[in-house]
Order: sequence, then C-alpha cells, then structure tokens
Amino acid sequence: ATDIMCSAWDQNVVLASTSPAGAVLEELAGQFLLEALRLPPDSSYAFVTGCQMAHTTALAAARHAVLARAGWDVEAKGLQGGPVIRVLANAHHHSSVTRALRLLGLGSDCIVPLGGDLPGLVSADALSAALADAPDAPTIVILNAGDLNIGACDVFATLCPMAQATGAWVHVDGAFGLWANASPRLAPLVAGVELADSWATDGHKWLNTPYDCGMAITRDPAAHSAAMRMTAAYLTTGG
Repeated sequence: ATDIMCSAWDQNVVLASTSPAGAVLEELAGQFLLEALRLPPDSSYAFVTGCQMAHTTALAAARHAVLARAGWDVEAKGLQGGPVIRVLANAHHHSSVTRALRLLGLGSDCIVPLGGDLPGLVSADALSAALADAPDAPTIVILNAGDLNIGACDVFATLCPMAQATGAWVHVDGAFGLWANASPRLAPLVAGVELADSWATDGHKWLNTPYDCGMAITRDPAAHSAAMRMTAAYLTTGG
C-alpha cells in the first residue's frame, strides 16, 4: 500500500524545497532506522537504490576518511598520486562489495581476503597479522553481518576495536544479518556491530520492501557529506 501511495504521490525529494513533506518523512524514516537497528543516533544515513549503492556510498565515505587521515583530499585530487588504500575483507564478502570498490576506483586487487579457523569468519589472529603487515597504509576493514551462504556473522566486539586502534575504518555488510540487531532475541548474533564506522543493508529481504530500497549508514557524517556532496546554484541547504 505504501509503495502504491509513493508512486501515485510522485514526489521528487531531491531537495526539501521540492517536497518539504517528503524531506520530513525521510528524516523520520532515518531516525526510525537508527533506532530499530540500535546504531549510534548521530549517524548519517542515505536511502539508496539497493545494497550495492549502499556499499558504494559508505565505502566512498571510508575512502575519504582514511585518505584524509593520510593528508590526501581524494575529492579534489582523485586517486592518482595518492596513498594506496588496502581493504582487509572477510574472504566470504559479497560480490557487490567488490563491485563497489571497482566503482570507487580502488579495484579488486586492493582486497586482502581474511579467514580463520571457523567457516565464514575472520579470526582475531588473521586480522591482527594483516593490520601489522602494513601499519601505515590507509586501511578499510570489511566484515560480514550474515554471510550470503551460511549466515555467519563476524565477532564485531573483538574485531572492530582492533582495527580502529590502528586507524582503520570498519565497514559492515549487513544486507542479510544487520536486522538481527533489531530483535532482542537475535541481537547476540551481531553483538558489537554498533562499534563499526559504516553499515550497508536493505529492506527487500526481511522487511519485504521493493528491491530498490537500500540503506547506507555512517558514524562519521562529515566524511559521508564530503564524499557525496554536490554543489550548484540551484541547490539549497538547511540549518
């Protein structure tokens, strides 16, 4: 019913001025999203066309943040001549993560696959060794909340602080499992997931929404804005 109403209403919510009511609804939906998933309430969010673009959006923020820490403005200078980013990813990462890295100009060769003793999981030893292998390199760590094949969830409470202590950005692919955090009964499966720096998920699996309903969430709104901002004379900003 909501889908039919949205199609009939046909509002372009690219700006608050083009659809004030739609902009308010988006803000409320974002607040409800953070509350439901029990993620930091001051996180930024974006409703996008699927988890593919949620990864691309969140990883663009990650790219900005880790290069800014290295003194490089990727939005102004691009990637040519800049520090090389490495991505330490669960070996069972989804193909949409790889495609997001390609779209962002990082390429699939930037990925260092991580495993461990248990199927589908990154071990603390594997992550520690990979972090120590290039301690000064700008680094993004990608973990799974619900692997596509077996539903495995990484141990976020252990791995997130380890990565962040070295200056790495932690991104969580939560397309399948992030919504477990909305359930008091299932939340222990993803304990510590709120410690990450960004999350990608969608609504078409567990919420039965249309397919083009992705959500990108970032702990660092400034990085999110810097990575995705566009400016033009016809665009307005609100306080």
